Amino acid sequence: MAPYTSKYSPNKSRGKGLSGLVGRLFSGFRKRVFPTAGRKKTGGFPVGRKHDGRTLSRVHILLLVVPLLVTVFGWFVYGRLASSDIFRLTELSVSGNHMVNRRRLIEKSGLRQGMNLLGFDVKAAQARLRQFAWVEQANLHIAWPSKVEIRIRERHPLALVRLGGKKKGSLFYLDRNGYVFAPVLPGQDVDFPTLTGDLSGLGLDKKQIQPDTPVAGALAFLRLAARGNAILPAQAVSELHIDAAQGLIVYLVDRPFPIYMGRENIRIRYYRLVKILERLYRKKKIAGIKEIQMNYMENRALVATVDPGR
Repeated sequence: MAPYTSKYSPNKSRGKGLSGLVGRLFSGFRKRVFPTAGRKKTGGFPVGRKHDGRTLSRVHILLLVVPLLVTVFGWFVYGRLASSDIFRLTELSVSGNHMVNRRRLIEKSGLRQGMNLLGFDVKAAQARLRQFAWVEQANLHIAWPSKVEIRIRERHPLALVRLGGKKKGSLFYLDRNGYVFAPVLPGQDVDFPTLTGDLSGLGLDKKQIQPDTPVAGALAFLRLAARGNAILPAQAVSELHIDAAQGLIVYLVDRPFPIYMGRENIRIRYYRLVKILERLYRKKKIAGIKEIQMNYMENRALVATVDPGR
């Protein structure tokens, strides 16, 4: 007689512990998302089945647990890296600075030898470095894992500005953008043209020269002279005085006579003045000049001499 074999096979016992829980959650998720998985295909359309609340709650739990686990794992990894020696600052370089001391730049940036660079706020450090009056632009670059480069671009003075009056005012540096950025300290270079006059009332507002003002005309003259013209470079200009009625009045370093530039067409009058000075120097008549009026007429200039008969 053949041995009896039961056709009934009991269900396998469900797993216990964390692995069993994950398996049951995944099984519920699979049935929720793929309701036809594991079914035999029939000739008709698949008929869906209703899901009970337990299956739906398992899916919600899974969707909440997985991001939480990823977040916890990310914080764990970040904490381990932040406490390691891999990203500690070991090399620091500073370039482009001439007027601002290297040590002061490093202190202002907030960098310290041996500090961990993870989480260091580069933009905030750059903003702090730009607080120095001489610093026009500051770039801080981290060469991972442990090197930092600070690149500084300083402002270049174009002229000096006397604020507070011609006799008792203080001198400040002015850059080519028309910005008054730093006071002149003892021992610093003062070999620049000087702007004088009622600057605050004629176009200098909150340390910035405003466009289309008499002071802006002086700035335009300085920019042209700074290009290095052989006859009239910036080094040949001693003072630029701004007058409310007459506009810009220029004085040269080696000549005491005034040059009246007016308030309009500064560029055209500058190059016209260069031609006049070139002719006077070539003919050796510069010593007898009393004044030059570039604003005499629209297309004419007046050169007045000390001896009218010359």
